[in-house]
Amino acid sequence: MQFSLARFFGFLIFCIAIIFCVACELDATQQEELAPIDPTISTDIIRFDQLVHELPTENILAGYDSLIKVYPKFGALYRDELLQAKTPERLETELLVDHKDTSFVLLYDDVQKIMGDLSDVKPEIDQMLENYLSVFDLPASRLPNVYTFVSGFSYLAFLFDDGGKDGIGVGLDMFLGDQFPYTTVHPANPNFSKYLMRTYNKEHMARKIAEVLVEDQMHPPAKSDFLTLMVWGGKKLYLMDQVLDFKSDSIVIEYTTDQLTWCQENEPQLWNHFFEEDLFYETNLTKFNKLIAPAPTSPGMPQAAPGQTGNYMGWQIIKSYMKRYPETSVRDLINLVDAQKLLDLSKYKPGR
Repeated sequence: MQFSLARFFGFLIFCIAIIFCVACELDATQQEELAPIDPTISTDIIRFDQLVHELPTENILAGYDSLIKVYPKFGALYRDELLQAKTPERLETELLVDHKDTSFVLLYDDVQKIMGDLSDVKPEIDQMLENYLSVFDLPASRLPNVYTFVSGFSYLAFLFDDGGKDGIGVGLDMFLGDQFPYTTVHPANPNFSKYLMRTYNKEHMARKIAEVLVEDQMHPPAKSDFLTLMVWGGKKLYLMDQVLDFKSDSIVIEYTTDQLTWCQENEPQLWNHFFEEDLFYETNLTKFNKLIAPAPTSPGMPQAAPGQTGNYMGWQIIKSYMKRYPETSVRDLINLVDAQKLLDLSKYKPGR
């Protein structure tokens, strides 16, 4: 039987096409299924940064008195806690910084230029808050208002009592993106390390807010051993994932895509490392802090291993538990504080 060169190349191209299609299908099945962003609620975002900047300098205290009457809770918090202005004289000095201090004026201008009217992030915030109310079974009356301000590189997001419900404060100057020279702000401050600054952008804003909301709903860790803190961190990530169902897992845990892939491919090795180092019942935080807190790497592991690998494994334990007990409510999960019991019931097997 004669087999021509043309037929051979035709057959080769056919095989390559089949392999390519199969690879595409496999890749597609491995991709995360993210929920669409289509909020049915709209939270109020109060641009307190702009309201303060617009106060008249000739009578700035009277202007702030008018402002605090409209927004009493955040106005008082901004004055007393953020500005640390305990006297009228101090308040006047701090408010005038917004208009007269060159560095602050330049920072304010950068915030307005980069953040704009927040129309690109508001749908994500709205969707996140809608999910938050649903996941934790809260009434619509508990929908928080969001107050933005220029923090002087001090605050990302926090909660406060806004008159019977949560209010959310967001420091816009902590979300200016990769191009902003954060390293020149406080060179020795660990908050401006590269692995943290990577998340100081709009893409992570809804995630940062979700974190403080979810933490507020959870009980503090019942114990201080590694297993308890690992499972607690995993539980937080699991609940954040429900609230942020439109965001990728890498955003939820604040990994790069490569870091998340590394953890997924090395779950058995991670699990064995914890065993070999006898970490599960360890209570000395210095021995495992970088495994449960933001860090560039996990000590004792390959350089490719990111920090928070303990939280990552805790997340997998919670996923395994919820897969076995899908009827578990969010409140029941939160109230299950015995980490050892949760691990046993989950029957978690690394790499599956």
